[in-house]
Amino acid sequence: MKIYDIPQATKITINMVHNNKNHNVEATVITRYGEGILITPVMIGGELVDFCANGNFEYSDAYSDTKHMFQADTISRVDFAGTDFHVITGREILVNANQRRAERYSVQRMGNAIINKTSSISVIVHDISMRGFSLMVGKNSGFEIGDKIIVEFAKNESSLKMKMEGVIVRKFSIGGYNAIGCEIESISPRVLGFIMEKKEEHLKQAAKVSIKTA
Repeated sequence: MKIYDIPQATKITINMVHNNKNHNVEATVITRYGEGILITPVMIGGELVDFCANGNFEYSDAYSDTKHMFQADTISRVDFAGTDFHVITGREILVNANQRRAERYSVQRMGNAIINKTSSISVIVHDISMRGFSLMVGKNSGFEIGDKIIVEFAKNESSLKMKMEGVIVRKFSIGGYNAIGCEIESISPRVLGFIMEKKEEHLKQAAKVSIKTA
């Protein structure tokens, strides 16, 4: 799906890093704008954002309930008919299901990460297991194997954020974007409960497939 195929009037929540801080900003799609989309003004702390090159957002098709995750390559301020708006360019992150290990459970939730207690970046929690997790980090780079990482995310919009700590053990690519694999070093009871929920969902789905193919 192209980013400009997102329907007009669609409300999106952009997870973005601005001035080295993570923010969730709501916006509405107005129309296609070149190879991107024109959206309502993006404001943080009451001020318009001039430019951002680190963000992502999710779009759910109202008819099929299919979720699409987009990496925002640029979020830039534009003057459109004498009024300030923003334009997002980017592309959908296409995930190959065969890239997942059997013991890992798909998450696909936006969050933020702090690497070595200094750099804050916007991420997508790709999958998780009892031993580790992987993150899609978009165009971000500069981290190395062995770096410490703290990740915060929520299982849905109405739930509390969960935190887990780990160490980067591998770097790879998902759908053309940078990704990292991490080994868990510290996990909260809330994250542990989330993993068990995902495991239960996985078992139920596997059972349904087994019944259909029997």
